[in-house]
Amino acid sequence: MTKFYLIRHGETEWNIQNRYQGITDIPLSSVGRLQAQAIANRMKDYEVDAIYSSDLSRAFETAGQIAKEKNLEIHTLPQLREINFGEWEGYTISELEKIYGEEYKRFFLEPHKYPFPGEGSMEAVQMRIKKAVDIITSNHDNKKIVIVSHGGILKVLIMTLLELDLSFYKSFWLGNTSLSILDKKDTGKWVLSLLNDRCHLNIMK
Repeated sequence: MTKFYLIRHGETEWNIQNRYQGITDIPLSSVGRLQAQAIANRMKDYEVDAIYSSDLSRAFETAGQIAKEKNLEIHTLPQLREINFGEWEGYTISELEKIYGEEYKRFFLEPHKYPFPGEGSMEAVQMRIKKAVDIITSNHDNKKIVIVSHGGILKVLIMTLLELDLSFYKSFWLGNTSLSILDKKDTGKWVLSLLNDRCHLNIMK
């Protein structure tokens, strides 16, 4: 049975400021590095056969902490990068509302319905994440795999594997270094057994 451990990267300064990061390569903050170590400590308790990561530094550094604990190499995939938001990157939600008005507000409420700069559409994002899943499962079928990526792309991955409509995008959230778990059953269906769990961060409070 194939198992995916889906982990969002640690906190960045742009996360704190609520800025769109997209494919802009923003590093982990000091808190983000502590969060990365916390999820790495948690993953000691799980059997892991392979680690895949986005090639953006905030994800790769988070994956690096896990790789050290597991003594595994990191396979980087550009298909695991965050959603490309083009000219929106670097701006906050309130700034984009001022610049683009109703055009942005419509997207913010129903991102699956409207185009956006960069990648263009949620359908395009979904096609990219399907390629990533195909690469990972073809290389490590019936294995337990850590995937360290980004909030937006992991949400699309979860919806895709669970065969959920893209309209669910705004219905759930993934926090920094959250752990979600998906299992592929013998029927070929994927089942979600854990979502957005961050109990490993309790030691930081």
